[in-house]
Amino acid sequence: MALSVGCLNAQQIIRGIVLEKDSSTVMPFVYIINKSNGNGTMSDNDGRFALSTSLQDTLICSFVGFAKLYVPVKKLTPNQKGEVKLVMTQMPINLSQINVTTFAFKAYEREYMNDIIERSKIQKIDYATSPISALYMRYSKEGKQIRKLAKILEDLMIEEQVQKKLSREILTRLTKDDKIDYFAFRKYCYYVNDYYIISHDGVELYSKVMDCYRKWKAEGR
Repeated sequence: MALSVGCLNAQQIIRGIVLEKDSSTVMPFVYIINKSNGNGTMSDNDGRFALSTSLQDTLICSFVGFAKLYVPVKKLTPNQKGEVKLVMTQMPINLSQINVTTFAFKAYEREYMNDIIERSKIQKIDYATSPISALYMRYSKEGKQIRKLAKILEDLMIEEQVQKKLSREILTRLTKDDKIDYFAFRKYCYYVNDYYIISHDGVELYSKVMDCYRKWKAEGR
């Protein structure tokens, strides 16, 4: 039986669990947002969540490496425990197919990523002020999962900044070489690394890139 209330605008708390398609593995740390008002939550270590909604709302579920899931609340059907299931499909990101116009995070995605990264740093706080929290985050399964996810998110946020300055399109326009292997060139040009790209601009950055490109071509690549 689908969710029902007396009025479409009446608020209700939806409780549910997020699962990975095919394996039915629970998915912690999935960001779930109410599209109507921007309110959101995150699934816990068991993949469970609770969020205030109305029947006319739509939920958006977002997690790195998975296709975004859009679910109208009125189509959700609780099980005997009163929980709904949200099933997400894995869709590995191929950075070689991403350009500067698409590789950009929305505000709520950035908020989610920053929240995870900050949570991963709790192990570094003063043990005298919060010893239980620090020990838990350092040694628990959840703490290790958060740190692993935080590293992935930090890498994605770095790549987003790199793409703004040296995307495939920018490199092609700069070198006038539409057949250049973008990622092979990035690997070859090791001294123009992510840190260098992010911390330099304009002539200084692109002169260094062109210097590397001339060496690249001189080697017959």
